[in-house]
Amino acid sequence: MSSPSVFDVIVVGGGIAGSTLGGVLARSGLGVLVLEKEDRFRDRVRGESTWPYAVADTLAMGLQSLLDMVGTVEITGVRRYANRDVASTYRWAEDSIDHLPEMGFYHPRFQEVALEWAASRGARVMRSAKAIGFSRNGRPAVKVVTEGGEKTYEARLVVGADGKHSMTRRWTGGESVSDPEHHRFGGVLVSGLRTDDRDTDNIGKVGVEAVNWFAAGPDYTRLYLQMTAPRLREIGADRSFEAIVAYAAKVMPEGALDDVRQEGPIGFFANSDTWATQIAGNDVVLVGDAAGSPDPSQGHGTALLFHDVRTLSELLLAESNWATATAEYAARRSDYFAAVLGYDRWENLLAEEGEPADCRREGHQRAKEADPTLGGFSVIEARGPDGLIADEAARRHYFGED
Repeated sequence: MSSPSVFDVIVVGGGIAGSTLGGVLARSGLGVLVLEKEDRFRDRVRGESTWPYAVADTLAMGLQSLLDMVGTVEITGVRRYANRDVASTYRWAEDSIDHLPEMGFYHPRFQEVALEWAASRGARVMRSAKAIGFSRNGRPAVKVVTEGGEKTYEARLVVGADGKHSMTRRWTGGESVSDPEHHRFGGVLVSGLRTDDRDTDNIGKVGVEAVNWFAAGPDYTRLYLQMTAPRLREIGADRSFEAIVAYAAKVMPEGALDDVRQEGPIGFFANSDTWATQIAGNDVVLVGDAAGSPDPSQGHGTALLFHDVRTLSELLLAESNWATATAEYAARRSDYFAAVLGYDRWENLLAEEGEPADCRREGHQRAKEADPTLGGFSVIEARGPDGLIADEAARRHYFGED
């Protein structure tokens, strides 16, 4: 039986990834400590929808009751707008695993509920607890500071779930790598939107720029913009709610924004993919954005974290040799992140301006007419990245160059 300072698993980071993993492992009888530095979770304009392939992962892990407590909403498809009218509607059930929908939620609520759920499943949860050091002398140890002072906790395995700007990446012996910025993506939480499209993930475009809106739980809507940093500054959307609304009104249905109200901060982020060069090492393993944070404008961040939690938890619970389990997880994670990374880079090329980009878009459209799945990449949100390889042959196929 674990002593108060020795655990099977220490999870650094009590957000959605860390709490969900901690609860899944604890309910199977493992001694789990979840460390969360924040005393309460705030709206920081983070991912609030999850693609169907990861909804399949949550259900496979038996998390339906958790989703119900969070108050997630079903998003049944993608609706595209042109000239403020619906141009097309795609339903996820056409391609998704088990005909599942996308899932929308309010991120801070999911964090709070997941952390409480982890504790209810047997994990020890410490809040306002900041991990400040790591050592390894026979077994890994994490030094933690709280209001009560400093204490060191030991474990068989440490899991880094501390986000895109992860400190725990260094503990594996790796470092962070990032693609250059192409554009910015972000926006604001709103209420009072007057539309009848809360069951869809909605996209409207102004040239290569985009507006995206969808239900973030039962009460709110997330309103996003995608454009370059200079354009954000030019129209003032990076600092003004009124500027965001004025721009979004160009593509959204007539009257949709008449009663809209700001419910959270404004936040925009570089689209750059960022990842760890080493996902597992020194009895430390990374999940979620700590392992690799994808382009937010393509929306795979929360989907990958659930995929990570399922993959890692199943391996740890099935394999007594955790070094073997974490090495296998790291290999799988590297493969499916590589597919998402390639896809993100290709989509950035389609969002360029100029004649070469116009030619790419034309080739891409022709290719999709010939092969609607584009080798699996055009349905990656529905079916997931497993088995996809973003090599040169796949790239040529994606752009119709083959």
